[in-house]
Amino acid sequence: MVDSSKLLVKEGFINVCQQYGSIKKITLHKRNDENQAFIQFEHNDAALKLLNEKLDLPPFINVSISRRTQKKMESLAFKKENEDVEINNADENLGTFIEENGTNKTTFGTSIYIGPNVSGRSLIEESKQSKMNKKIIHYNLENDDLFGKPLSTKWEKIKEPEFELNYLDFYYRFENCSGGEIKIEKKLSPNLFTGLTTFFNDGDNIQEKLKIISNDIECSDLLDINNLKYGMLVGAFDSATNLYGRGYVTLVAGNSVNIAMSDYGRVINTTKIRVLPNKHTKSPAYSFKVYTKGDYVPQLKKTSYAFKVRSVCNERIVLIMLDENTEIKVQLKKWQPTIEECGVSYIDFKSNSSVELLKLKDMNSVFIRSKEKHHFEFLFSSWNNLAAYCYKNSQPLNREPLYGEIVGFKSTLTNNYARGRIHKFFGDKIYSVKHMDDPFKENINSSEMIELPFEYKSMPVSFLKVGLKNALPYPIQFEAKYLVEHTIGVRLSVHFDEAKAEGWKCVDLNITLVKENLNSILYSLVEPLWLKDDSAEDNNISKFIKYMDLSRIELVEKSVVNMKFVVFHDGVFYMRDKCFGKSFSLLSDMIKEYCSLSLNPYLPHTDEVCLGQFPDGMWYRVICDQMKPGELAKVHSVDLGNIAYLSSRNIKPLPAELLFHPTHVALCILDNSIQITEKSIALLEKYENTDCELTIVKSLGGKNHYLVNCPFIEEILQ
Repeated sequence: MVDSSKLLVKEGFINVCQQYGSIKKITLHKRNDENQAFIQFEHNDAALKLLNEKLDLPPFINVSISRRTQKKMESLAFKKENEDVEINNADENLGTFIEENGTNKTTFGTSIYIGPNVSGRSLIEESKQSKMNKKIIHYNLENDDLFGKPLSTKWEKIKEPEFELNYLDFYYRFENCSGGEIKIEKKLSPNLFTGLTTFFNDGDNIQEKLKIISNDIECSDLLDINNLKYGMLVGAFDSATNLYGRGYVTLVAGNSVNIAMSDYGRVINTTKIRVLPNKHTKSPAYSFKVYTKGDYVPQLKKTSYAFKVRSVCNERIVLIMLDENTEIKVQLKKWQPTIEECGVSYIDFKSNSSVELLKLKDMNSVFIRSKEKHHFEFLFSSWNNLAAYCYKNSQPLNREPLYGEIVGFKSTLTNNYARGRIHKFFGDKIYSVKHMDDPFKENINSSEMIELPFEYKSMPVSFLKVGLKNALPYPIQFEAKYLVEHTIGVRLSVHFDEAKAEGWKCVDLNITLVKENLNSILYSLVEPLWLKDDSAEDNNISKFIKYMDLSRIELVEKSVVNMKFVVFHDGVFYMRDKCFGKSFSLLSDMIKEYCSLSLNPYLPHTDEVCLGQFPDGMWYRVICDQMKPGELAKVHSVDLGNIAYLSSRNIKPLPAELLFHPTHVALCILDNSIQITEKSIALLEKYENTDCELTIVKSLGGKNHYLVNCPFIEEILQ
């Protein structure tokens, strides 16, 4: 329903329509020349009644079926007549045809699509699966779950823990035994993992003993978390085994506790703590570290392995692990959890306390640090002591660091000594390191890392990552970026519900100087223009978005990159990087929101970046490569790589808010004299959507065009 007088607001449209039937949903969209309302009735009869009686409405009100509904109706009718013809529900005009003369000349009407049957949805799922696979790290201290909880009490300096059970000798268990089975608990490095024996060949079943210990602990008294002390031996419930076990308190954080499980060789976070019966406080721990001289650990795929006893004495226990036809000589060591495994707390803050904003990447990801005087004095003292230690003890590590290990280093970002955790390994001794006292990460050579003692590793992390209440999930952009830059370093006050255990994770921030809520300011600045009622459209046709306006990643000349070959067309190879799914997930939501409001056909300019609808019914950012009156517009997707010839019904202008994500497609030309015939084009089609390696020879014209060498494609063509 369209009101050309612009007099009707939402309530006015409802009053006009409700006499015909109950309304299920109504959306109002204000434009410069008219007000549009999209109305969905509870029953189809009401809509038909309104259409039949629309002549009774005032002359300034026009009623019609929406284009989307009309397309669905036509699509259903077409399906009934042609049951054997496959058609996409999103648009009955989405199809493919090739003219008999083989040229690219098109008539204005049916859209043409060239390229593999790939959709944004499938690539988003592919990206999620790839991300899940990358989480499987061979040497994982599992500390991501143990960091990030603020202390419930004021932080106090702690000493390195002493685990009495772990120090007791357990060698006598192996003295009169020929072999048994070892269970791998956690891989720590190429030649080190934690584990425990599940049973011995002499009939000693360790798993049954652990169940007995669990049953005894379950019958004992519950302990109040507020009464727990650091280093206390307790019984703790482990959800991974569904059993209670013996362990030491390593960190009381918020309403939960980190416990080093002596019999399992790992640290857990739990809330179920009980008294450990006295009879279980003297027997040695069942877990240990297993060390090999070779890099065998990555090849160990099973969770349990049989072993034979090689030698046993007070100093060491040597076993032979049996991995199919391979015998691996290993040595047992007592398991002593490191501070990385035990966990490091955050500086606690209270509601209404002073904080500073350190970083804001997305609307719901804020890094803040306490500005309370007693906290800041402690932090500066800790940082100065750490820098002084690193300056005096600048000897580098004489080994490769473990994943998750806390090390010292000279930061190129802050130009000072800092501490950080090993995050990723890139090869050639280069590691990604996450700062523990600033929201940064940088790449550090292992030869520049400094080993830190316990007292510097155990200092609490000084900043917190929290969410903003009532914040849109859009990236920070335009005016919001400037606001954040000016707000960093300004004193803020933080507000949250302290009655909730996890209340600190979602906060309100107030700018103290102007007494305004930062969340509300950001909301109004970041909210897309198409959602604002008072937004004015720019009708200046001379202004349109070009490729150079897009955020893009330039490929470096002479570099070697891994990309996906999408399609070959008109002498150009369309190549896509592998970050599309991760980047497109948020972008897709914004495009969908925009296209649900803007429904008018659009005629683009040549070289204009706009939105195009593809066969999967989704809209993507495209560049108009060719536009002639009376013909379809030739476009290619800057994110997918597909080529299409679209009608104006499948094209919409691109709003400025959709420029922030980089492009994902490069247009490549081979740097050789290989002739590409019709026969070789048919051969290339078999390899569409295939990974390959490219060498960037030269960038052409400053856009996304490159001269490349690609052995994979060259071999196919030859």
